[in-house]
Amino acid sequence: MNNFKELRLQDISNGALSNAVNEVEPTLDLTSPALKVLNSFTQKDPLRAHYGTTIVDALKQTNSCCSDFILVVDNEDKLLGITSSADLQSSKIMILARRLNLHRDEITLHDVMTPLGNLAGVSLQSISYACIGDALQTMEHQGMMFLLVTSAKQEICGLISAREIAKKLHIPVNINPIANGFSEVLQQVEHPH
Repeated sequence: MNNFKELRLQDISNGALSNAVNEVEPTLDLTSPALKVLNSFTQKDPLRAHYGTTIVDALKQTNSCCSDFILVVDNEDKLLGITSSADLQSSKIMILARRLNLHRDEITLHDVMTPLGNLAGVSLQSISYACIGDALQTMEHQGMMFLLVTSAKQEICGLISAREIAKKLHIPVNINPIANGFSEVLQQVEHPH
């Protein structure tokens, strides 16, 4: 123990405890920095699941990991798309099951995910100068519930979720997906026959 030095002791006789654990997070609003709602993949590894995972198993994963979203990946761990825990529980699942003539338990993440091609990304540098309102405006204008964030190396390093913004700011968010073609319009319409 000769290689170490003794630490200097402090007076603790007043018995005061730090309130750091009980401190309330500062209130966020639309003018707060967008970085406050960024899910950084470098700080916390995001929940990932294979595209063949059933929605039942995926929902169990989101509940056990307390995650609002799942990154859907292929066999090489390449990002294919994203789905939210809310989507896994929505009425869209039953509509999709009827359309595909499958039981609810047979629906996979591949069936319900928002494909990477329907998502957009912004640079981390842009987000570092933006406010939450800027990010939300972008998502509303693009019809996207998620905004991917890219690093200087053009790698996806995080995401911003519209549902998370709504939850943290206690505001309603109404984002309607924008169809990229006629076939997507038809998919959104429930057919009676």
